[in-house]
Amino acid sequence: MGLTQERAAELIDVSLTHFKNIEHGRSAMSLATLMNVCERFSLDQTYLLTGKNIGSNPIIDFYNSLPEKKKQCFERTMYYLDQLLER
Repeated sequence: MGLTQERAAELIDVSLTHFKNIEHGRSAMSLATLMNVCERFSLDQTYLLTGKNIGSNPIIDFYNSLPEKKKQCFERTMYYLDQLLER
């Protein structure tokens, strides 16, 4: 990505020393830091944790693209659909 260690540490809000220790396997990364890394660098958490690429899910991608009010409508629709299918 062309970042210095200093800039990468700054972007994920950790000290340079801690960043270097994580990078060299001397320190573990907290869940909050992992999520910050994924968000800042557009990385998939599952891939970083397991090495497996789960790929894209069009329904999840669609849901994530919705504004909050439409997400609520989508959730209600899915709830009622689930209720109908259980009959």
